[in-house]
Amino acid sequence: MIPAGRQRNYLQSGLYVIIAGILAALLLERLLTYAEAVEKASMEVTLSRLHTGLYAQLAFLALRGEKDAYALVVSGSPFQALRWRPSEYLGEFDGVPPGDHGGKWFFDEAEHELVYTPNLSRHLVAESSDSDAIRLRFRLQIQQSKQEVFAGVLLRSVNDFRWDPR
Repeated sequence: MIPAGRQRNYLQSGLYVIIAGILAALLLERLLTYAEAVEKASMEVTLSRLHTGLYAQLAFLALRGEKDAYALVVSGSPFQALRWRPSEYLGEFDGVPPGDHGGKWFFDEAEHELVYTPNLSRHLVAESSDSDAIRLRFRLQIQQSKQEVFAGVLLRSVNDFRWDPR
């Protein structure tokens, strides 16, 4: 027969394991949310850097009067136009590259769109034409005034999305 004090130790140990498991699950869920928030921020910073670089480059071309060069910048990859190749950029592809590329950028030459495939997407709601994965698509547009003068550049989202990691 097991002494009464011994049974209490097994019961206490079991309770400690359950409490530790619950705390570990809560911590893991919170860490995943933070990781997703960091990924979203990284994507937004990349878009901001692209926008700033393209704006500067197109403004320089406008000052030099090289309006024909606008088409070259808009038709290709924004990363290629800026000669900037971050580690998250896979390159230019005619469509979607094969394989799983979470957290990566690529340029879809068929659609002339910059595409981001998120790694974590628990809090991402997006309209996507791709059935197997959520992809955020962006298209470069040049804004011109009524006098056909360069007024700005935009990287517009092609598909509507809402990404709100709490």
